[in-house]
Amino acid sequence: MAQSFKRKQVREMTKATDTEVYQLLEKWQIPYERVDHKAVYTVAEIDFSIDGTDVKNLLMKSKKSHHYYFVICPGEKRLDIKALAKELGEKQLSFASEAELFELLGLERGSVTPLALPHDREQRITLVIDEVIDQSEKIGFHPNINTATLVIAFRDFQRFLSNLSIEPHYLTIPEKQPEA
Repeated sequence: MAQSFKRKQVREMTKATDTEVYQLLEKWQIPYERVDHKAVYTVAEIDFSIDGTDVKNLLMKSKKSHHYYFVICPGEKRLDIKALAKELGEKQLSFASEAELFELLGLERGSVTPLALPHDREQRITLVIDEVIDQSEKIGFHPNINTATLVIAFRDFQRFLSNLSIEPHYLTIPEKQPEA
């Protein structure tokens, strides 16, 4: 008697690489300046400056709806996560786990970058960009590794997103107020 087995298809995420970023930037003719530096895991560890806006990149998730949000805001901003959740129509937000970061974007802790969004083939992530970021300036992102930063014009970053059919949501991301 023959048994039939259904094969469970598991799509394994591959690690995001800097090479794929450079290939896309070249393909789409997006100019950039590369700044090499020691590995940095948080904005607080940055000990160099770039000709552009310093930003922090966060992958957040909702507790109940299981939506993911890639949040880009100024590096010095102290994000009010509760207020942001309310702004996005969510009850609660938390940081995505390292496993989720790898599963969705092929990234490891410390290398969170929107330049890995090509890995989000199922478009499970909503991109949220803080309106206070000056779009006439340049902006810096890791090229899927945390030992370099690529500085590109914000309009070229928007073109990068457009080539991926990603429409970012612009809003003023709430800032945590200092405790009195």
